[in-house]
Amino acid sequence: MGAPEESRQENSTCPRCGGAFECGMKAGAERCWCAELPALAAPDLKASCYCPRCLREMIGDRGD
Repeated sequence: MGAPEESRQENSTCPRCGGAFECGMKAGAERCWCAELPALAAPDLKASCYCPRCLREMIGDRGD
């Protein structure tokens, strides 16, 4: 039998890179992994769900 993480299914596509990832909210979780990261606050963001890598990069890009 597979490990629990193997049963996770990718249910979203990142609008920034096109990569597939799991959105906890779409998967029925009480909280998504992204709730642990700072929120993005940019008026020109049209999408609300990014993959972990892109979201972390975007948060890091807010400096200077």
